Amino acid sequence: NLPPSPSLRDLLPYPREEREAWVSLHLSLKASLHLLLGEKVARAYDRLLRLELKNQRSGKRAAYPEAKSALLAAKRWVEAIGQAKRGQKVSLEGLPTAPHHVLPYAREIRAAASALGIPYGVLAAIVDNEQYGGDKALGLSRGVREAADGLAQGLAEVQGHAPLSRTLGLAQMSWEDALKQQDRLRLFGAWDPARPFPKTETEARKALEDPYLNLLFTASRLRGYFNALLGLPPRDTRLLDDPWLYYLGPAWHNHPLRAQNLETWEDSFHGFFKGLLYQVVLEGRWHLEGRTLLPLKAWGPGAQDPAPSSLPTLTP
Repeated sequence: NLPPSPSLRDLLPYPREEREAWVSLHLSLKASLHLLLGEKVARAYDRLLRLELKNQRSGKRAAYPEAKSALLAAKRWVEAIGQAKRGQKVSLEGLPTAPHHVLPYAREIRAAASALGIPYGVLAAIVDNEQYGGDKALGLSRGVREAADGLAQGLAEVQGHAPLSRTLGLAQMSWEDALKQQDRLRLFGAWDPARPFPKTETEARKALEDPYLNLLFTASRLRGYFNALLGLPPRDTRLLDDPWLYYLGPAWHNHPLRAQNLETWEDSFHGFFKGLLYQVVLEGRWHLEGRTLLPLKAWGPGAQDPAPSSLPTLTP
């Protein structure tokens, strides 16, 4: 059983009038998500926000140093999710996201996640987190990782092993973990029986350079974690759709120990909202112009104008 959520007002260290304004914003964001994506998503958002504020107060790792910054970030994400759900232009200004790394692989992301029975928004959020982190000038640079990968690949081919790089490809999946996915992928019927499963580091590295296989190995590893966390049998194959997976997936893939400790750093906090956004966006087709996502109209036999949306146009 989950511990009771702390009182929101107790987590907002502001004078009474200002505090009530932030409480009001949070409740409006929760209501918006309820209307847009349903009650379970709204409850998951509420849980994440309270967790972030609790971590701020307790000194645990948090995405923001203060409550108002976290709430304003959540507001921007909910605005973007609402725009996507209504099929409008989606402004990504101010959001730490890298859709130019995700959209070209929409089909592979949907297929890999569906093969393992997990929401594809979770897998898309992981790709976004890893590639967005690689784009940053500071921190864990993808350029540095790619240089190490190249050297490691050469050593693997010459020596049969590589002591350097561990992670490769879209989701930064490790070759060691890829080799452990054979049984689960066969259990789910997700592995092409005509394709030999990799048995060595060199073969695993080569497979991980294939975008679909990289995502398939990542989805399989995630599914094993979700089954264990949810108390399901290791061989359980039911479809998983709990919205809290949008926090757990990006958090655990990025830093398992922090995820186990329910910390809320950048990749886990924003990963939750990225997952919700991509779950909506990857249902359709979009064109990226700068920091704006534009919906693409489908043409062809059977294409018709959709009925006017009954979704709310409110802005929290």
